[in-house]
Amino acid sequence: MSDLTVYKVLLEYEVPLVVLAKNSRAQNYLGINYDDGEYACKFYFCRIAPDVLKLLLAEKIDVRYVVTRGHKGKYELAELWGRVGEECKTIKVEDISEEILPQPGMFLPGHAPISSASKVKIVDIDGRWEVSDLKKFSDLVQDCYAFGYALLGAAGAVTKREIERVFHKYPWRGGFSSVNFFKTLYKGIPGQDRAQIRSIEYASPGSIEFFINEVVADSIRDLVIDLNDDESRATDTYRQIYRRLQDRGWLGKSEDDLILHADDIAELRGLVDLACAAFGLRNHEDHIMGLASGDMLASVKIVLAYYRRLKMLADYVATGKAQNVFHD
Repeated sequence: MSDLTVYKVLLEYEVPLVVLAKNSRAQNYLGINYDDGEYACKFYFCRIAPDVLKLLLAEKIDVRYVVTRGHKGKYELAELWGRVGEECKTIKVEDISEEILPQPGMFLPGHAPISSASKVKIVDIDGRWEVSDLKKFSDLVQDCYAFGYALLGAAGAVTKREIERVFHKYPWRGGFSSVNFFKTLYKGIPGQDRAQIRSIEYASPGSIEFFINEVVADSIRDLVIDLNDDESRATDTYRQIYRRLQDRGWLGKSEDDLILHADDIAELRGLVDLACAAFGLRNHEDHIMGLASGDMLASVKIVLAYYRRLKMLADYVATGKAQNVFHD
């Protein structure tokens, strides 16, 4: 038996249908109204972990999944109206009937947080898309978005510190796998700021609608357009900077491996400024150097890595399958 207090109504129609409650130890319980009782409504409750609740509110899992696979311990029954602040005592049961389980696909709309900095952006699609195309394109969008979000300083103070830790941990010598870097970087973005797919219309032509940070999306769009231009400023700048690092023997090295003099540092600062101006990162130079812990050589390599990731997205766009990336 548990003593529960309702603290939030997640779904209601005349009466509360899905509620959240807490016990005396502040553990979360999801309550489902399944029938009329003798004195009030019949609810069954199941205890859920904070990470499961977060996924439910972000509309990443449905209510049925929570009740059948995401709960802890036994189910608990009670009669109550489901109003905020209402208290009840529950009775534990081994199982509940299939008939009173939520229907598959029952999500809770309106509870996922929405960022005021985000806006609907559209990618036009054409040609024949397969499952592999969806995965490749979504992975490219996710990586480019996470990188752009970090370099453009779109995060708040707390998230910024998390992003800085990701950059500080990564060895910017080259020759290391970047898979975990991008996964960790994207996970550090708050849920309300992540790139979300709103709709997909598969036709010839079709479209994918994203809900995405507007500043980051516009910056990515401008750079992709430039990269697919025969006279790309960004590509010329990348080649120039890469050759310079190669000539100086700085590729595959970090500042810890080298003895850099004042004129070397000044040259690297100039390369950072040059790259940022060409890659749509102007006025973010100091922020990027902060991500690199003041390491000027790492700062240059971070910006070059951003170019390479965006170039992969631009190459995919050049196939014609994805067009007019992130337009209004």
